[in-house]
Amino acid sequence: MMDIILGPPGTGKTTTLLNRVQKSLEDGVQPGRIAFVAFTRRAATEAITRACDKFSFKESDLPYFRTLHSLAFRSLGLSKAQVMDSKKTKEFGELMGIRISGYVSMDDGNVFGTSEGDRMLFMDNLARVRGITLLEQWQEDSDNLPWFSVDRVSRGLVEYKDANNLVDFTDMLSTFVARDNCPDLDLLVVDEAQDLSALQWRVVDKLREKSEQTITAGDDDQAIFRWAGADVDNFIGLPGAVTVLNQSYRVPRLVQDLANNVIGKVNNRRPKEWAPVPEDGTITWCRTTRELDFSTGQWLVLARNSYFLKDVEDMCRVGGFIYERSNGSRSMGASTIRAIRAWTTLSNGRTISRGDALEVYKRTSGVNHGFRKKLQDAGDVESFSLNFLRNDYGLVAEGIWHEALDRISLHDRAYLVAALRREEDLLGPPRIKLSTIHGSKGGECENVVLLTDMAPRTYREAQYTPDDEARVWYVALTRTQKSLFIVSNSTKYYFASLFH
Repeated sequence: MMDIILGPPGTGKTTTLLNRVQKSLEDGVQPGRIAFVAFTRRAATEAITRACDKFSFKESDLPYFRTLHSLAFRSLGLSKAQVMDSKKTKEFGELMGIRISGYVSMDDGNVFGTSEGDRMLFMDNLARVRGITLLEQWQEDSDNLPWFSVDRVSRGLVEYKDANNLVDFTDMLSTFVARDNCPDLDLLVVDEAQDLSALQWRVVDKLREKSEQTITAGDDDQAIFRWAGADVDNFIGLPGAVTVLNQSYRVPRLVQDLANNVIGKVNNRRPKEWAPVPEDGTITWCRTTRELDFSTGQWLVLARNSYFLKDVEDMCRVGGFIYERSNGSRSMGASTIRAIRAWTTLSNGRTISRGDALEVYKRTSGVNHGFRKKLQDAGDVESFSLNFLRNDYGLVAEGIWHEALDRISLHDRAYLVAALRREEDLLGPPRIKLSTIHGSKGGECENVVLLTDMAPRTYREAQYTPDDEARVWYVALTRTQKSLFIVSNSTKYYFASLFH
Protein backbone atom coordinates (compact mmCIF):
# COMPACT_ATOMS: atom_id res chain seq x y z
CA MET A 1 0.00 0.00 0.00
CA MET A 2 1.04 3.56 -0.54
CA ASP A 3 -0.16 7.10 -0.02
CA ILE A 4 -1.81 8.57 -3.13
CA ILE A 5 -2.15 12.32 -3.55
CA LEU A 6 -4.51 13.56 -6.27
CA GLY A 7 -3.65 17.08 -7.34
CA PRO A 8 -6.24 18.80 -9.55
CA PRO A 9 -4.99 21.87 -11.47
CA GLY A 10 -3.33 24.55 -9.37
CA THR A 11 -3.90 22.82 -6.02
CA GLY A 12 -0.26 22.99 -4.93
CA LYS A 13 0.76 19.39 -5.48
CA THR A 14 4.51 20.05 -5.55
CA THR A 15 4.28 22.19 -2.41
CA THR A 16 2.36 19.41 -0.66
CA LEU A 17 4.97 16.85 -1.65
CA LEU A 18 7.82 19.06 -0.44
CA ASN A 19 5.99 19.51 2.85
CA ARG A 20 5.97 15.72 3.18
CA VAL A 21 9.70 15.72 2.44
CA GLN A 22 10.17 18.37 5.14
CA LYS A 23 8.27 16.22 7.66
CA SER A 24 10.62 13.31 6.91
CA LEU A 25 13.67 15.53 7.35
CA GLU A 26 12.32 16.82 10.66
CA ASP A 27 11.87 13.18 11.71
CA GLY A 28 15.58 12.61 11.15
CA VAL A 29 15.62 11.13 7.63
CA GLN A 30 18.83 11.97 5.77
CA PRO A 31 18.35 13.81 2.44
CA GLY A 32 20.37 11.13 0.63
CA ARG A 33 17.73 8.55 1.59
CA ILE A 34 14.88 10.48 -0.04
CA ALA A 35 14.03 10.02 -3.72
CA PHE A 36 11.80 12.49 -5.58
CA VAL A 37 11.28 11.15 -9.09
CA ALA A 38 9.32 12.86 -11.83
CA PHE A 39 8.18 12.14 -15.37
CA THR A 40 9.88 15.15 -16.98
CA ARG A 41 13.15 16.96 -16.43
CA ARG A 42 11.22 20.20 -15.93
CA ALA A 43 9.25 18.71 -13.02
CA ALA A 44 12.39 17.20 -11.48
CA THR A 45 14.26 20.51 -11.84
CA GLU A 46 11.41 22.40 -10.21
CA ALA A 47 11.39 19.96 -7.29
CA ILE A 48 15.12 20.14 -6.64
CA THR A 49 15.21 23.95 -7.06
CA ARG A 50 12.38 24.45 -4.59
CA ALA A 51 13.85 21.88 -2.20
CA CYS A 52 17.25 23.61 -2.24
CA ASP A 53 15.58 26.98 -1.61
CA LYS A 54 13.32 25.62 1.13
CA PHE A 55 15.88 23.54 3.00
CA SER A 56 19.12 25.37 2.12
CA PHE A 57 20.51 22.26 0.41
CA LYS A 58 22.96 21.96 -2.43
CA GLU A 59 21.95 19.80 -5.38
CA SER A 60 24.59 17.27 -4.38
CA ASP A 61 22.73 16.80 -1.08
CA LEU A 62 19.75 15.40 -3.01
CA PRO A 63 21.20 12.72 -5.30
CA TYR A 64 17.83 11.08 -6.00
CA PHE A 65 15.79 14.12 -6.98
CA ARG A 66 15.71 13.14 -10.65
CA THR A 67 13.77 11.87 -13.61
CA LEU A 68 13.51 8.09 -13.72
CA HIS A 69 15.94 7.98 -16.63
CA SER A 70 18.46 10.11 -14.78
CA LEU A 71 18.14 7.98 -11.65
CA ALA A 72 18.69 4.80 -13.68
CA PHE A 73 21.69 6.40 -15.40
CA ARG A 74 23.25 7.27 -12.04
CA SER A 75 22.43 3.97 -10.34
CA LEU A 76 23.87 1.91 -13.20
CA GLY A 77 27.11 3.90 -13.18
CA LEU A 78 26.87 4.77 -16.87
CA SER A 79 28.92 7.42 -18.62
CA LYS A 80 27.64 9.82 -21.27
CA ALA A 81 29.86 8.10 -23.83
CA GLN A 82 27.77 4.93 -23.39
CA VAL A 83 24.46 6.65 -24.16
CA MET A 84 22.77 6.59 -27.55
CA ASP A 85 22.56 10.35 -27.91
CA SER A 86 21.32 12.48 -30.80
CA LYS A 87 24.63 12.35 -32.70
CA LYS A 88 24.84 8.55 -32.50
CA THR A 89 21.17 8.19 -33.43
CA LYS A 90 21.77 10.26 -36.54
CA GLU A 91 24.84 8.18 -37.37
CA PHE A 92 22.76 5.01 -37.02
CA GLY A 93 20.27 6.41 -39.52
CA GLU A 94 23.03 7.09 -42.03
CA LEU A 95 24.31 3.51 -41.69
CA MET A 96 20.78 2.16 -42.25
CA GLY A 97 20.18 4.45 -45.20
CA ILE A 98 17.23 6.23 -43.56
CA ARG A 99 16.78 9.84 -42.52
CA ILE A 100 16.59 10.47 -38.75
CA SER A 101 16.32 13.93 -37.26
CA GLY A 102 18.80 13.04 -34.53
CA TYR A 103 16.76 14.68 -31.79
CA VAL A 104 16.32 12.51 -28.71
CA SER A 105 14.16 13.51 -25.75
CA MET A 106 16.15 13.15 -22.55
CA ASP A 107 12.92 12.96 -20.56
CA ASP A 108 11.37 9.84 -22.01
CA GLY A 109 13.84 8.53 -24.53
CA ASN A 110 11.57 9.14 -27.48
CA VAL A 111 12.82 10.24 -30.86
CA PHE A 112 10.69 13.03 -32.22
CA GLY A 113 10.37 14.03 -35.84
CA THR A 114 8.33 13.44 -38.91
CA SER A 115 10.75 11.51 -41.10
CA GLU A 116 10.16 7.82 -41.79
CA GLY A 117 13.24 6.93 -39.72
CA ASP A 118 12.00 8.95 -36.72
CA ARG A 119 8.62 7.24 -36.88
CA MET A 120 10.15 3.74 -37.04
CA LEU A 121 12.38 4.42 -34.04
CA PHE A 122 9.45 5.90 -32.16
CA MET A 123 7.38 2.78 -32.86
CA ASP A 124 10.22 0.55 -31.65
CA ASN A 125 10.62 2.57 -28.46
CA LEU A 126 6.87 2.67 -27.84
CA ALA A 127 6.62 -1.12 -27.97
CA ARG A 128 9.41 -1.44 -25.41
CA VAL A 129 8.05 1.10 -22.93
CA ARG A 130 4.57 -0.46 -23.18
CA GLY A 131 5.92 -3.96 -22.70
CA ILE A 132 4.48 -5.39 -25.93
CA THR A 133 6.11 -6.85 -29.03
CA LEU A 134 7.06 -4.66 -31.95
CA LEU A 135 4.68 -6.62 -34.16
CA GLU A 136 1.81 -5.93 -31.77
CA GLN A 137 2.64 -2.22 -31.79
CA TRP A 138 2.87 -2.17 -35.58
CA GLN A 139 -0.48 -3.98 -35.90
CA GLU A 140 -2.11 -1.38 -33.64
CA ASP A 141 -0.82 1.55 -35.65
CA SER A 142 1.35 0.81 -38.66
CA ASP A 143 1.46 4.52 -39.55
CA ASN A 144 1.65 3.34 -43.17
CA LEU A 145 5.11 1.94 -42.50
CA PRO A 146 5.91 -1.46 -44.05
CA TRP A 147 6.56 -4.18 -41.47
CA PHE A 148 9.76 -5.29 -43.22
CA SER A 149 11.27 -1.81 -42.81
CA VAL A 150 10.20 -1.41 -39.18
CA ASP A 151 11.58 -4.83 -38.25
CA ARG A 152 14.82 -4.17 -40.15
CA VAL A 153 15.43 -0.88 -38.32
CA SER A 154 14.64 -2.43 -34.93
CA ARG A 155 17.09 -5.30 -35.50
CA GLY A 156 19.68 -2.90 -36.85
CA LEU A 157 19.38 -0.72 -33.77
CA VAL A 158 20.10 -3.67 -31.48
CA GLU A 159 23.15 -4.63 -33.55
CA TYR A 160 24.44 -1.04 -33.65
CA LYS A 161 24.14 -0.65 -29.87
CA ASP A 162 25.80 -4.01 -29.23
CA ALA A 163 28.67 -3.27 -31.61
CA ASN A 164 29.35 0.12 -30.02
CA ASN A 165 28.63 -0.82 -26.38
CA LEU A 166 25.75 1.65 -26.21
CA VAL A 167 22.42 1.87 -24.41
CA ASP A 168 19.46 4.07 -25.21
CA PHE A 169 17.20 5.65 -22.63
CA THR A 170 14.72 2.80 -22.62
CA ASP A 171 17.55 0.30 -22.19
CA MET A 172 18.52 2.20 -19.03
CA LEU A 173 15.13 1.52 -17.48
CA SER A 174 15.02 -2.12 -18.58
CA THR A 175 18.51 -2.76 -17.21
CA PHE A 176 17.66 -1.01 -13.95
CA VAL A 177 14.65 -3.29 -13.52
CA ALA A 178 16.70 -6.39 -14.33
CA ARG A 179 19.53 -5.59 -11.94
CA ASP A 180 19.64 -4.99 -8.20
CA ASN A 181 20.88 -1.40 -8.32
CA CYS A 182 18.21 0.30 -6.23
CA PRO A 183 19.32 2.69 -3.51
CA ASP A 184 18.06 2.07 0.04
CA LEU A 185 15.42 4.72 0.75
CA ASP A 186 13.34 5.93 3.64
CA LEU A 187 10.98 7.94 1.43
CA LEU A 188 10.09 7.62 -2.25
CA VAL A 189 8.02 10.39 -3.85
CA VAL A 190 6.69 9.78 -7.36
CA ASP A 191 5.37 12.93 -9.06
CA GLU A 192 3.19 13.13 -12.20
CA ALA A 193 2.55 9.40 -11.89
CA GLN A 194 -0.35 9.52 -14.34
CA ASP A 195 2.22 9.97 -17.14
CA LEU A 196 4.31 6.86 -16.41
CA SER A 197 4.56 4.05 -18.94
CA ALA A 198 4.32 0.36 -18.08
CA LEU A 199 8.13 0.14 -18.04
CA GLN A 200 8.43 3.22 -15.80
CA TRP A 201 5.93 1.67 -13.40
CA ARG A 202 8.21 -1.36 -13.20
CA VAL A 203 11.05 0.99 -12.21
CA VAL A 204 8.84 2.55 -9.54
CA ASP A 205 7.90 -0.89 -8.23
CA LYS A 206 11.60 -1.74 -8.01
CA LEU A 207 12.26 1.44 -6.03
CA ARG A 208 9.31 0.73 -3.73
CA GLU A 209 10.88 -2.58 -2.74
CA LYS A 210 13.78 -0.64 -1.20
CA SER A 211 11.75 2.20 0.32
CA GLU A 212 10.16 2.40 3.76
CA GLN A 213 7.43 4.78 2.57
CA THR A 214 6.05 5.68 -0.85
CA ILE A 215 3.97 8.69 -1.87
CA THR A 216 2.55 8.69 -5.39
CA ALA A 217 1.09 11.93 -6.74
CA GLY A 218 -0.66 12.89 -9.92
CA ASP A 219 -3.98 13.61 -11.59
CA ASP A 220 -5.50 11.18 -14.04
CA ASP A 221 -7.54 14.04 -15.53
CA GLN A 222 -4.24 15.54 -16.73
CA ALA A 223 -2.88 12.35 -18.29
CA ILE A 224 -2.04 13.46 -21.83
CA PHE A 225 0.87 11.27 -22.85
CA ARG A 226 -0.77 7.96 -23.73
CA TRP A 227 0.53 8.48 -27.28
CA ALA A 228 4.05 8.21 -25.80
CA GLY A 229 3.25 5.04 -23.86
CA ALA A 230 1.83 6.47 -20.62
CA ASP A 231 -0.42 4.03 -18.76
CA VAL A 232 -3.00 6.15 -16.94
CA ASP A 233 -5.18 3.09 -16.23
CA ASN A 234 -2.44 1.80 -13.91
CA PHE A 235 -2.59 5.03 -11.94
CA ILE A 236 -6.39 5.01 -11.79
CA GLY A 237 -6.39 1.48 -10.38
CA LEU A 238 -3.58 2.08 -7.91
CA PRO A 239 -4.44 0.84 -4.39
CA GLY A 240 -3.68 3.03 -1.40
CA ALA A 241 -4.91 5.74 0.94
CA VAL A 242 -6.12 8.66 -1.21
CA THR A 243 -5.85 12.36 -0.36
CA VAL A 244 -7.46 14.85 -2.75
CA LEU A 245 -6.09 18.39 -2.75
CA ASN A 246 -9.37 20.25 -3.04
CA GLN A 247 -8.50 23.95 -3.33
CA SER A 248 -7.11 25.41 -6.53
CA TYR A 249 -4.96 28.52 -6.24
CA ARG A 250 -5.08 29.17 -9.97
CA VAL A 251 -8.33 28.40 -11.79
CA PRO A 252 -11.27 30.88 -11.61
CA ARG A 253 -14.86 29.66 -11.28
CA LEU A 254 -16.14 30.19 -14.83
CA VAL A 255 -13.12 28.45 -16.31
CA GLN A 256 -13.51 25.58 -13.88
CA ASP A 257 -17.15 25.15 -14.89
CA LEU A 258 -16.16 24.78 -18.53
CA ALA A 259 -13.23 22.49 -17.69
CA ASN A 260 -15.43 20.25 -15.55
CA ASN A 261 -17.94 20.02 -18.40
CA VAL A 262 -15.15 18.74 -20.66
CA ILE A 263 -13.58 16.29 -18.21
CA GLY A 264 -16.99 15.06 -17.07
CA LYS A 265 -17.32 13.29 -20.42
CA VAL A 266 -14.42 10.97 -19.53
CA ASN A 267 -15.63 7.51 -18.56
CA ASN A 268 -12.66 6.06 -16.68
CA ARG A 269 -11.37 8.49 -14.07
CA ARG A 270 -10.90 8.93 -10.35
CA PRO A 271 -13.75 11.10 -9.00
CA LYS A 272 -12.57 14.24 -7.25
CA GLU A 273 -14.03 17.53 -6.04
CA TRP A 274 -12.00 20.73 -5.96
CA ALA A 275 -12.84 24.38 -5.44
CA PRO A 276 -11.76 27.22 -7.75
CA VAL A 277 -10.30 30.53 -6.63
CA PRO A 278 -12.93 33.04 -5.35
CA GLU A 279 -12.88 35.13 -8.55
CA ASP A 280 -15.21 34.32 -11.44
CA GLY A 281 -12.66 35.07 -14.12
CA THR A 282 -13.77 35.74 -17.69
CA ILE A 283 -14.33 33.67 -20.81
CA THR A 284 -14.34 35.51 -24.14
CA TRP A 285 -15.35 33.80 -27.37
CA CYS A 286 -13.50 35.19 -30.38
CA ARG A 287 -14.20 34.65 -34.05
CA THR A 288 -10.54 35.16 -35.04
CA THR A 289 -7.19 35.87 -33.39
CA ARG A 290 -7.39 39.43 -34.76
CA GLU A 291 -9.78 40.25 -31.91
CA LEU A 292 -7.01 39.67 -29.35
CA ASP A 293 -5.09 42.60 -27.85
CA PHE A 294 -1.62 41.64 -26.62
CA SER A 295 -0.67 45.21 -25.64
CA THR A 296 -0.51 44.50 -21.91
CA GLY A 297 -0.37 41.56 -19.54
CA GLN A 298 0.97 38.03 -19.71
CA TRP A 299 -0.34 35.71 -22.45
CA LEU A 300 -0.21 32.00 -23.20
CA VAL A 301 -1.48 31.00 -26.65
CA LEU A 302 -2.25 27.28 -26.95
CA ALA A 303 -2.85 25.15 -30.02
CA ARG A 304 -3.53 21.43 -30.39
CA ASN A 305 -1.02 21.25 -33.24
CA SER A 306 1.94 23.57 -33.59
CA TYR A 307 1.30 24.84 -37.13
CA PHE A 308 -1.89 26.59 -35.99
CA LEU A 309 0.36 28.98 -34.06
CA LYS A 310 1.85 30.38 -37.27
CA ASP A 311 -0.87 33.02 -37.76
CA VAL A 312 -0.45 34.24 -34.18
CA GLU A 313 3.31 34.36 -34.66
CA ASP A 314 2.88 36.47 -37.80
CA MET A 315 0.45 38.75 -35.94
CA CYS A 316 2.98 39.26 -33.15
CA ARG A 317 5.76 40.12 -35.56
CA VAL A 318 3.65 42.64 -37.45
CA GLY A 319 2.50 44.18 -34.18
CA GLY A 320 5.96 44.33 -32.63
CA PHE A 321 5.30 41.91 -29.76
CA ILE A 322 8.23 39.92 -28.40
CA TYR A 323 7.24 36.31 -27.76
CA GLU A 324 8.60 32.92 -26.81
CA ARG A 325 7.96 29.59 -28.52
CA SER A 326 7.22 26.39 -26.59
CA ASN A 327 10.77 25.13 -27.18
CA GLY A 328 12.09 28.12 -25.23
CA SER A 329 13.39 30.05 -28.25
CA ARG A 330 12.63 33.78 -28.46
CA SER A 331 11.15 35.53 -31.45
CA MET A 332 14.34 37.56 -31.57
CA GLY A 333 17.66 36.21 -30.42
CA ALA A 334 19.07 37.72 -27.25
CA SER A 335 22.44 38.26 -28.94
CA THR A 336 20.85 40.42 -31.66
CA ILE A 337 19.06 42.52 -29.07
CA ARG A 338 22.32 42.75 -27.14
CA ALA A 339 24.01 44.18 -30.24
CA ILE A 340 21.29 46.83 -30.65
CA ARG A 341 21.58 47.83 -27.00
CA ALA A 342 25.36 48.00 -27.34
CA TRP A 343 25.23 50.26 -30.41
CA THR A 344 22.73 52.56 -28.69
CA THR A 345 25.05 52.75 -25.68
CA LEU A 346 28.02 53.65 -27.91
CA SER A 347 25.97 56.28 -29.74
CA ASN A 348 25.12 57.91 -26.40
CA GLY A 349 28.80 58.37 -25.61
CA ARG A 350 29.21 55.47 -23.16
CA THR A 351 31.52 52.46 -23.28
CA ILE A 352 30.69 48.79 -23.78
CA SER A 353 32.40 45.49 -23.00
CA ARG A 354 34.48 43.53 -25.52
CA GLY A 355 31.72 40.88 -25.67
CA ASP A 356 29.13 43.52 -26.56
CA ALA A 357 31.49 45.01 -29.15
CA LEU A 358 31.90 41.61 -30.80
CA GLU A 359 28.11 41.27 -31.05
CA VAL A 360 28.06 44.63 -32.85
CA TYR A 361 30.84 43.56 -35.23
CA LYS A 362 28.97 40.35 -36.14
CA ARG A 363 26.02 42.41 -37.38
CA THR A 364 27.66 45.17 -39.38
CA SER A 365 29.58 45.25 -42.64
CA GLY A 366 31.09 48.56 -41.49
CA VAL A 367 34.35 47.05 -40.21
CA ASN A 368 37.66 47.20 -42.05
CA HIS A 369 39.19 43.86 -43.00
CA GLY A 370 40.99 42.02 -40.20
CA PHE A 371 39.82 44.20 -37.31
CA ARG A 372 37.17 41.81 -36.04
CA LYS A 373 39.98 39.31 -35.33
CA LYS A 374 41.97 42.05 -33.62
CA LEU A 375 38.97 42.80 -31.39
CA GLN A 376 38.61 39.11 -30.52
CA ASP A 377 42.24 39.06 -29.35
CA ALA A 378 41.95 42.24 -27.27
CA GLY A 379 41.57 40.32 -24.04
CA ASP A 380 43.43 42.87 -21.93
CA VAL A 381 41.03 45.68 -22.86
CA GLU A 382 37.93 45.87 -20.65
CA SER A 383 35.86 48.66 -22.22
CA PHE A 384 35.48 50.30 -25.62
CA SER A 385 34.13 53.69 -26.65
CA LEU A 386 32.85 54.51 -30.13
CA ASN A 387 35.94 56.61 -30.92
CA PHE A 388 38.22 53.88 -29.57
CA LEU A 389 36.61 51.29 -31.86
CA ARG A 390 36.86 53.63 -34.86
CA ASN A 391 40.45 54.73 -34.29
CA ASP A 392 41.97 51.40 -33.17
CA TYR A 393 39.65 48.59 -34.29
CA GLY A 394 38.54 49.52 -37.79
CA LEU A 395 34.89 50.40 -37.12
CA VAL A 396 33.38 52.61 -39.85
CA ALA A 397 29.65 51.98 -39.32
CA GLU A 398 27.50 55.07 -38.71
CA GLY A 399 23.93 56.08 -38.04
CA ILE A 400 21.20 54.73 -35.78
CA TRP A 401 21.20 51.00 -35.04
CA HIS A 402 19.12 49.80 -38.02
CA GLU A 403 21.47 51.71 -40.35
CA ALA A 404 24.71 50.68 -38.67
CA LEU A 405 23.79 47.04 -38.04
CA ASP A 406 23.06 46.29 -41.67
CA ARG A 407 23.56 42.54 -41.36
CA ILE A 408 20.32 42.25 -39.43
CA SER A 409 17.74 41.28 -42.05
CA LEU A 410 15.20 43.84 -43.23
CA HIS A 411 12.44 41.57 -41.92
CA ASP A 412 13.97 41.47 -38.42
CA ARG A 413 14.75 45.19 -38.46
CA ALA A 414 11.13 46.07 -39.21
CA TYR A 415 10.02 43.75 -36.39
CA LEU A 416 12.44 45.26 -33.89
CA VAL A 417 11.51 48.84 -34.82
CA ALA A 418 7.86 47.98 -34.18
CA ALA A 419 8.80 46.37 -30.84
CA LEU A 420 10.80 49.42 -29.75
CA ARG A 421 7.92 51.72 -30.66
CA ARG A 422 5.75 49.62 -28.36
CA GLU A 423 8.42 49.93 -25.67
CA GLU A 424 8.59 46.16 -25.41
CA ASP A 425 11.13 44.79 -22.94
CA LEU A 426 13.55 43.27 -25.41
CA LEU A 427 15.78 41.47 -22.93
CA GLY A 428 13.35 40.51 -20.17
CA PRO A 429 11.17 37.38 -20.17
CA PRO A 430 8.64 37.67 -23.02
CA ARG A 431 5.07 38.51 -21.99
CA ILE A 432 3.69 36.22 -24.68
CA LYS A 433 4.32 32.51 -25.05
CA LEU A 434 3.11 30.36 -27.93
CA SER A 435 2.85 26.66 -27.22
CA THR A 436 1.19 23.40 -28.06
CA ILE A 437 -1.11 22.15 -25.32
CA HIS A 438 1.30 19.32 -24.52
CA GLY A 439 4.15 21.81 -24.21
CA SER A 440 2.19 23.85 -21.66
CA LYS A 441 1.81 21.03 -19.12
CA GLY A 442 2.65 22.42 -15.69
CA GLY A 443 2.40 26.05 -16.84
CA GLU A 444 -0.07 28.81 -16.04
CA CYS A 445 -0.81 32.36 -17.17
CA GLU A 446 -3.20 35.21 -16.39
CA ASN A 447 -4.49 35.30 -20.00
CA VAL A 448 -4.85 32.06 -21.95
CA VAL A 449 -5.82 31.87 -25.62
CA LEU A 450 -7.13 28.53 -26.86
CA LEU A 451 -7.16 27.82 -30.60
CA THR A 452 -9.83 25.18 -31.23
CA ASP A 453 -8.65 23.84 -34.60
CA MET A 454 -7.15 20.35 -34.86
CA ALA A 455 -5.05 18.68 -37.53
CA PRO A 456 -7.14 16.21 -39.59
CA ARG A 457 -5.16 13.24 -38.31
CA THR A 458 -5.44 14.41 -34.69
CA TYR A 459 -9.18 14.86 -35.16
CA ARG A 460 -9.60 11.36 -36.62
CA GLU A 461 -7.61 9.77 -33.79
CA ALA A 462 -9.70 11.67 -31.25
CA GLN A 463 -12.85 9.93 -32.49
CA TYR A 464 -11.35 6.60 -31.32
CA THR A 465 -9.88 7.95 -28.05
CA PRO A 466 -12.34 10.62 -26.86
CA ASP A 467 -11.29 10.28 -23.20
CA ASP A 468 -7.66 11.03 -24.04
CA GLU A 469 -8.64 14.03 -26.14
CA ALA A 470 -10.90 15.44 -23.41
CA ARG A 471 -7.95 15.28 -21.00
CA VAL A 472 -5.78 17.27 -23.39
CA TRP A 473 -8.27 20.13 -23.61
CA TYR A 474 -8.90 20.00 -19.87
CA VAL A 475 -5.20 20.63 -19.34
CA ALA A 476 -5.36 23.57 -21.76
CA LEU A 477 -8.35 25.19 -20.05
CA THR A 478 -6.90 24.86 -16.57
CA ARG A 479 -3.73 26.84 -17.36
CA THR A 480 -5.90 29.97 -16.91
CA GLN A 481 -5.40 32.26 -13.92
CA LYS A 482 -7.79 35.10 -14.88
CA SER A 483 -9.07 35.34 -18.46
CA LEU A 484 -9.69 32.67 -21.08
CA PHE A 485 -10.07 33.51 -24.77
CA ILE A 486 -11.48 30.78 -27.00
CA VAL A 487 -10.95 31.32 -30.73
CA SER A 488 -13.49 29.76 -33.07
CA ASN A 489 -12.38 27.14 -35.54
CA SER A 490 -11.27 28.09 -39.04
CA THR A 491 -11.45 24.51 -40.34
CA LYS A 492 -14.00 21.70 -40.08
CA TYR A 493 -11.72 19.85 -37.65
CA TYR A 494 -12.06 21.21 -34.13
CA PHE A 495 -12.82 20.25 -30.53
CA ALA A 496 -16.59 20.59 -30.59
CA SER A 497 -17.09 19.79 -26.88
CA LEU A 498 -16.01 23.33 -26.00
CA PHE A 499 -19.09 24.67 -27.74
CA HIS A 500 -21.71 22.33 -26.26
